[in-house]
Amino acid sequence: MPIATALPARATTRRPTAIRRQEIVLAVLALATEQGVDAITTQTIADRMGLTQGAVFRHFPTKEAIWSAVLDWLSIQIEGVFASAADKPPLDALQCVFEAYMKLFARHPAVPRLFFSDTFHHPYPALHERMQTMVRRCEARLARWIRAAQRDGTIATGNATAAAKFLLVTVQGLAFQSCVLGTVTNPVAAGRRIFPLYLAALGAPSACRP
Repeated sequence: MPIATALPARATTRRPTAIRRQEIVLAVLALATEQGVDAITTQTIADRMGLTQGAVFRHFPTKEAIWSAVLDWLSIQIEGVFASAADKPPLDALQCVFEAYMKLFARHPAVPRLFFSDTFHHPYPALHERMQTMVRRCEARLARWIRAAQRDGTIATGNATAAAKFLLVTVQGLAFQSCVLGTVTNPVAAGRRIFPLYLAALGAPSACRP
């Protein structure tokens, strides 16, 4: 079930488990934006929500379970990025996905922090594997569009897998500059300037570039 995007007001009243779990995830996202992922503890989550740690653990038995729910939320967001490009021609689909990523980062600055955080890579191997699988799946989807564009002649032939990885690296770089370093104030506008350079690197004719 998709998780709401607005952080609810503090409340100490008992709520249904599904709602409280969503609220905990939203609290984690807010804290990730404000102070980074690795500094988040169950106590800071509880404090943010006006709860006790025991109340948090009633809904998630472990801290790993909390992060797993956050990763579920992230997976839904990434699915939305790719759904935005459904039924589009290959190059249009690539541009749509690229811009959808930029809009996601502008809307949820916590997202890049989740990808770059050690929390998802060292303490919890199962979460690291899930994150790896998510990235590989994104690369595979991008590579399919790139191969389709190669077949219809809108970009030059080449290594589609490497081209897909190149696009994700560009996305990640803009995400880092925007949401972590703060050197890019508008990722959507920056992405629109950079994406034509990506297409040029793939050998797309000027007429095909946005």
